[in-house]
Amino acid sequence: MQKWKSMDLKNLFKKLIEEGEKHKWGFLLIRRQEFNNFIQKILDRFKELKILDVGSWSCLMKGYLIQQFPKFRRKIYYVGIDIVNVKNRRKDVDFVQCSGEYLPFRPNSFNAVIFIESLEHIIDYVKALKETYIVLKKGGGLFIQAPRCTEKHAIHDQTHIHVLHCVTLSRLLQILGFNNVKCVDGHNFAVSCFK
Repeated sequence: MQKWKSMDLKNLFKKLIEEGEKHKWGFLLIRRQEFNNFIQKILDRFKELKILDVGSWSCLMKGYLIQQFPKFRRKIYYVGIDIVNVKNRRKDVDFVQCSGEYLPFRPNSFNAVIFIESLEHIIDYVKALKETYIVLKKGGGLFIQAPRCTEKHAIHDQTHIHVLHCVTLSRLLQILGFNNVKCVDGHNFAVSCFK
């Protein structure tokens, strides 16, 4: 297996920023109904939302959560992480510049972890999912939205390290110990599951 050189990672970071600016990344939630249902389940279980947004880019998800769940406005604790720290990131959020493969949080810190159009960008996505399992509380949930492996943009985006499929990703999550895995296939698919 070829080792990544530091120059390769610098080029990846540069390409991520270029792609983000070119396509105006910010808020790419396509599977909104599935996501809202997932968040409602978390709120029903825990009466609060402690959420980790992996690949948060500019952290616009926090505003969406407050808008969609105003009753829980004061009970939403949001942390965004990304490998790049973009200039237009929301300033009213907790943000950590890091990779999803190495989550610098204590075990059982969050009751929800989300990957919205970000898992395909992570070099060792299996390790990222294992790390996710560790930082999730018992009963907490994971939500993933990603482009289907057969879509052109899944293959042609140079920042995509992997192409994913709803069914095979669901199998992997079950192997890693997640339960109640639900897969909604489509051009951009959604997978949700719980610890």
